[in-house]
Amino acid sequence: MTDTLTQLIAKLQPLLLDTGILFTTPTCTSAIRQALKCFNAFAPIHAGDLVAPVLGQKEYELDVPTALEIVDVLRQGQDIYLEDHISLDFVTYFEDGRPFFRLAVAEPVTNTLIIRYTLPHTISGLDSSTDSTLSAYFDTILLDGAAWQVCLIRAGGRIETINMNPDIPDPWEKLSLQFKESFDAGLVLAARQSFARVPDPRKWKDSWEGQY
Repeated sequence: MTDTLTQLIAKLQPLLLDTGILFTTPTCTSAIRQALKCFNAFAPIHAGDLVAPVLGQKEYELDVPTALEIVDVLRQGQDIYLEDHISLDFVTYFEDGRPFFRLAVAEPVTNTLIIRYTLPHTISGLDSSTDSTLSAYFDTILLDGAAWQVCLIRAGGRIETINMNPDIPDPWEKLSLQFKESFDAGLVLAARQSFARVPDPRKWKDSWEGQY
């Protein structure tokens, strides 16, 4: 287990030269939650399950209710090493908050399906989670994102509290941009940890992909 919420807060406050006076535990918690949301959008956990086809069945529910996206559905290779997988035609959707996929053609019961999907990272102590899934290195990236968010929160709070001087929020906004730049660079690195996939000739690969 890597850093818990309490440990992340204990690192976030000194990063901003604070002892919990400017950046309280609730404020830091909100900032870490927002940073984790961004991290999961770019670099979620990649997972996979094996599913045995049912005779004539095309629609299946992925029995992982926390899944964010079904990335691929493959027919497991039938070679001696079970490596030559074939990506199948399918559509994916959510119904009642549960992930489903529908095959274009039903698979024989003698085959095995490989379902690849993504899951959100969690932090122990945040929103009832009991496990921290980020590696120690990625914890440092998340801290950059949390510092970015907490500086924005601080800047927003100062705008209304002292509105006689419009320059009051400026230092926090400038500092937030530095942390955001570091966070964005870290997200690019983290996002490289994904499935190795052969380019899919069935996709358009244009600027509209994934939007509809």
